[in-house]
Amino acid sequence: MKKIVRITAVLLSFLMLASFTDVASDHWSYPYVSNAEKVGLMIGDGDGNFRPKDLTTKEEVATIIYRILNYGTPNMVPKEREYTDEEKALLERCQISDWAWPYLLDGFASGFWTEADFSKRTDTVTAGKQPLDREKLAQWLVNAEGIKTSPLIVLEYADVNSADPALMTYIDACRRSGLMIGDDVNAFNPKNGVNRAEVAVILTRALKYTEDGSAASAKVGLYGTIGDAGSGNTSFYMTVSGAKKPVFIDPSAGIIIDGAVKTLADLLKLKGKTVNVSAVIGGNVVVVQTKPVAVSGEVTGVKDCGTYKLVSIKTGDITAEYIYDQNTHCTVDLQKGISINFISDGTDLLEIN
Repeated sequence: MKKIVRITAVLLSFLMLASFTDVASDHWSYPYVSNAEKVGLMIGDGDGNFRPKDLTTKEEVATIIYRILNYGTPNMVPKEREYTDEEKALLERCQISDWAWPYLLDGFASGFWTEADFSKRTDTVTAGKQPLDREKLAQWLVNAEGIKTSPLIVLEYADVNSADPALMTYIDACRRSGLMIGDDVNAFNPKNGVNRAEVAVILTRALKYTEDGSAASAKVGLYGTIGDAGSGNTSFYMTVSGAKKPVFIDPSAGIIIDGAVKTLADLLKLKGKTVNVSAVIGGNVVVVQTKPVAVSGEVTGVKDCGTYKLVSIKTGDITAEYIYDQNTHCTVDLQKGISINFISDGTDLLEIN
């Protein structure tokens, strides 16, 4: 994964005089648009206009992401080169404009976007010139920035059920990192396009994003009472401190309940029970504890994260990560390959022996 070259706070705070006739100095987007032009990430139409309300196309967004990733290096402007027959075929299938080829190829090679992302096209608008919607932009940003996603998601946007379940983990990661947030009426508008003024805001946040790419906490955790199933087959409700919250589980994630591999249907059978539901950010397993119980497993890895360790433990046919910190009581030499008995209250290890 590429590391993003960060620009200094001094440069970010520098606001040049607006050179666009359609962005007034008192417009909310003025500082972001000015900065985007100053640092060379976005330009106008050549006639003195920025066109802040125009929706950005997929190839335009991909170009901006490429420039962010290569900011401050000679590669910010791709070098001319020959393309292989395979590359040409891919770009032609995806209907990418010639000027955008070098920018898009980088993202294809890195897995930031895929050919499937360019399947939509019409008789009059090619795939590359289709607007990119907000939920797909969230996925592209998370992939490019290397932001850790969570298999356990709590999104309280008013229109959350209109989002693609497979993309909710990316929307959640953008929300946690502050790259993308809801509007004034608490809607995320996942299917809407993103206009150029909004992109100027988002790319400014992306440039300032911390190198670590993770949230302040190592986990997402909820302690509350299991309620009804939500829409689809990956969501349910929990009552937490008297508030009803929609909870989503990434469709690709595993579920462990009291040390046993289970399903969402099994979790919903706990309706009315108060439980701890948690997941390590960056992992792919949701752990549910109705009470602390002793579980057996095999240590498959130990990663030192500074103030805590992430211990990967295989239980049955699922491997989950647990947090080992100063509160963990351990009586063994913890290392890969050993079998242990452990007690946790979710993703936090309480005791290992």
